[in-house]
Amino acid sequence: MKRIPLFCSIFLTIICPPFLFHGVFARETTSNRRTPTVIAVEKVGPAVANISTERLITARHADPFFGSRSELFDQFFNDFFGQGQKQTVERPLGSGVIIDEDGYIVTNEHVVSRASKIKVRLSDGKDFEASMISSDPISDLAVLKINSPTPLPYVKMGTSKDLMIGESVIALGNPFGLENSITTGVLSAKNRTLTFNSEYGDIKYDGLIQTDALINPGNSGGPLINIDGELIGINAPL
Repeated sequence: MKRIPLFCSIFLTIICPPFLFHGVFARETTSNRRTPTVIAVEKVGPAVANISTERLITARHADPFFGSRSELFDQFFNDFFGQGQKQTVERPLGSGVIIDEDGYIVTNEHVVSRASKIKVRLSDGKDFEASMISSDPISDLAVLKINSPTPLPYVKMGTSKDLMIGESVIALGNPFGLENSITTGVLSAKNRTLTFNSEYGDIKYDGLIQTDALINPGNSGGPLINIDGELIGINAPL
C-alpha cells in the first residue's frame, strides 16, 4: 500500500490549437511519444474502476427546546416526529482496481464501509452493482465482486520483494470524480510504519510504500503500479 505526500493538488491545462505552433516546432511522431509510462497506463487503465456508494445515515432531529422537556412531552415529541430520527443518503466517490477477469475488485475499506449499495463504473462506461466479499478496516482493504457476462480487463499483480527506491511509479484513479486520471512519481521509501487513531482504536500500519505521486480526493482505492504495469500498492490517504 502507498502513502501520499504532504500536499495534494490538481491542475487543468487549456490545450492550445496545434496550428499555433505549425512551422515552428518539428512534429514529434506518436511512436516516439509512447514512453514506458504511456504503455503501462494503456495496460492498466481499463482495469481501473470508479466506485460510488449509498449510505443510510440516521440522525436525530434538532431539539428546539434544548432538552428542557418533561417526560410526557418527550413521548409526544417522539411520536410526532417518528422517534426523532431521519435518514439521508451520501454518495462518496472512490476508486478500485480489477484483479481478476471474473470481476474481483480491490479498494480501500473506508471507501465502501457501511455502504448500503455499491456501484462500479468501468473505463468503458459500463455500470455494475457490486457486492462486498471481504473487508478489513485494520489494513483498510476491501474486496468487491461484480458480475459481467464477459471476461473483464484486470491488472497484473506485482511484488514488494524487488521494489527499488527511486523507481518510477504511477497512481491511477478518479480524483474529484474525474475519471481515468493518472499522476506519476518515484518510489520515495518503503517499509514505512505509521500509527493512527481511529474508531477501532490505535491502528499501526507496517510495510507502507511512500511515493511523491500526487493523490487527490477520489484516488482512494486506486492502483499504484510500476513502470511494467504491475500492481504494487493501493492508494490510501494517510
